[in-house]
Amino acid sequence: MKHGKPNWFAVVTKPRQERIAHENLQRQGFQCFLPMAENPYQRRSREHARIIEPLFPRYLFLSAIAEFQNLAPVRSTRGVITMVRFGTKLAIVPEFIIMALKNLMAPGSDLIRIQPVKIEEGDEVRIFDGPLAGIGAIVHKRNSEDRVQLLLEMLGRPISVEVDALMIQRAG
Repeated sequence: MKHGKPNWFAVVTKPRQERIAHENLQRQGFQCFLPMAENPYQRRSREHARIIEPLFPRYLFLSAIAEFQNLAPVRSTRGVITMVRFGTKLAIVPEFIIMALKNLMAPGSDLIRIQPVKIEEGDEVRIFDGPLAGIGAIVHKRNSEDRVQLLLEMLGRPISVEVDALMIQRAG
């Protein structure tokens, strides 16, 4: 019996049950890939706790030879809702996408490193953490890789403040 080449498929999971689905699918003998990342925009106020979460919330990838492997049990696996389909045909995720995601993993880690959005002088931003959370500002200058000088208006006049670069997001 000639076996075909395995393909990657996208599996839709229940909310916040990606790890449960991944573990249960692997237990059934499926090769799975659940790309995880440290959120660069995590709230910093919580004792610098690292927030590790799925890169694609509610999705994971499963490798199988659909013609030879019974994929029916996937849908009834704990944590899984369904497999992504286009009509009645399972959606195939190209191998190069899986390889590109794996190449984004930090050396010696199974985490994908997400780079914060680049900001430049003059960009409008919003502070989303700390005592100034919710306030809009303009980037005045970058003091270092981690620190940014912002101009914000308080009490009718411009004020300059320095904040952690990961505490701001581009406005809009």
